[in-house]
Amino acid sequence: MVGGRLLVAVAVLAGASAGCSRTFKGAVVQPNPLVDQNETLRESEKITIVRGDMDLEQPDPARGAGTASAVRNHRYPLLNEARFTMVSRDRLRFHVQIDHKWEEYADLNSWEVTLTDDKGRIWMPESIEHANTKIITTMWDREQRTAICDSRGRDANANCYSTIGYRDDGWKRRQTLGSLSVYRGRGDFVFYQRDLFSVNVRSLKLIVKRSGEAFEFVWHFQDSVASQ
Repeated sequence: MVGGRLLVAVAVLAGASAGCSRTFKGAVVQPNPLVDQNETLRESEKITIVRGDMDLEQPDPARGAGTASAVRNHRYPLLNEARFTMVSRDRLRFHVQIDHKWEEYADLNSWEVTLTDDKGRIWMPESIEHANTKIITTMWDREQRTAICDSRGRDANANCYSTIGYRDDGWKRRQTLGSLSVYRGRGDFVFYQRDLFSVNVRSLKLIVKRSGEAFEFVWHFQDSVASQ
């Protein structure tokens, strides 16, 4: 609940392939910021599109006996986000974030951005501001400990039929720290035109794309959401 209003969010996290081009989509349903300016924030709902990459994996948190468990990896979540601020009816500022394993892809200056509404009007950004790219590194400790087997012992390959714990003997086989690094790009895309936004706008779509890849962030505006 924000300002007495009910906001309904819908997220589409899967990517659709079309030839060599991939489009990842996310959407949200919210009141039009101009319906009731005294109660509705000028900041839109944030849309997050979560992606994974086969080259980016990190281990699950340890579980089981003590702090040790068998290694199970999961895809590192790449968070691609967008929200906008209505500076005025004539000016909208979209705050965009792109995560990627390559620095070039995370640089928002390397993406083409357009804005469309439900009437088919199309705008190009007047400017891109505060664009920056930083590296995010995650590290974790790794150990090789001896597994403790149940009464059935080990198979022909010396693996436990059933593991019931681990010995505290990681010091016998020292391991390097595990690590993973990704790049996070952020920036503001500013759109300006006389009466760009009004109470009659039913949706806005921000398209952020480059060769072979695109993100679509869609805001649907429904007065009925505000009245529930």
